[in-house]
Amino acid sequence: MKTLIFILVFFCSFLTTAQTITVKAENGDGIFSILRKQGLDPVKYYADFVRLNLNNLKNGSELYLDREYVIPDAPDSFKKMALSISEGTNKESPIFDEELGSISPKSERLKNAVIYLLSGQNGVKGSRELQLVRNQIVRSVAQKLMVHGAKVYLINDLKDESILSSPSVIKNGDTTENAIADQNQMQHYVEIINKRYLKNMGKYQRIVVINLNNTVKDSKHFEVSIFHHGKSTEGERFAKSLQHIFNKNSIENEQKNFTEVFANSSNLYLVTNVLPPVTMIDIWDSRNPSIEERISISSQENVLTNIITNGVLTDYANLSIENN
Repeated sequence: MKTLIFILVFFCSFLTTAQTITVKAENGDGIFSILRKQGLDPVKYYADFVRLNLNNLKNGSELYLDREYVIPDAPDSFKKMALSISEGTNKESPIFDEELGSISPKSERLKNAVIYLLSGQNGVKGSRELQLVRNQIVRSVAQKLMVHGAKVYLINDLKDESILSSPSVIKNGDTTENAIADQNQMQHYVEIINKRYLKNMGKYQRIVVINLNNTVKDSKHFEVSIFHHGKSTEGERFAKSLQHIFNKNSIENEQKNFTEVFANSSNLYLVTNVLPPVTMIDIWDSRNPSIEERISISSQENVLTNIITNGVLTDYANLSIENN
């Protein structure tokens, strides 16, 4: 019996040690900065940090240079709340790391939200410049959602230069809807998303595909269309929430009340097989021939990412009000 108890105590001790994260204090570090660089809210976890490192602090709150400090276990750490999933591996890794020191939480307005971000494209990889812009936009959206409490999965992060391929384009009246990826790739994305959807059952979950079609260099404005699945009530509602925010930020006076329904077969495979509702934001620059159903907005990147973030915030808030 004593042997069994000893084994259990040793095993529990091993698990605790294995899960402990320690970080070496660098020049200029304080408790706030060391926590922020690990993706933790320093206000929320300050007391926990002091408790864990009480015997390793000078004057009760100062760090010693080059000493190791234990970081509190935080399920809402930005390293756990914003994850990239690389195609073919299903492996999760933090989207943000070195830049965490400059990112601060803003609110918990999206505390129970899970957002899946995908980047679409128009048939070819495009220039290196276009790939970088696509990457920058989806990462910026991920950050803006994360600081409001959302858990974000970035599917097929562009930082490793593996990007979604869209070999086919379909004409749908006067609009152009781009394939997100071919069906073989779609099967992989469906598996990735559905697995995480089931893990997060009961939470607000949405998929946002940001489809930037051509370079934004020297572009005067963006032209935006929004697509959803015709048989998904939640998807249509989400699309209309995004459209409402785009309309409010339109550089035109006319308010356009429309959303398009997915028609491309590859896109339909995704939207009919994944569990969360899907909305695609299709973006062209101003050099593309103007289409009546598109909303024109400023081509400044910050404007676009703010609109998408505010669209998610609005949809989530309205749904929460209705459910109360």
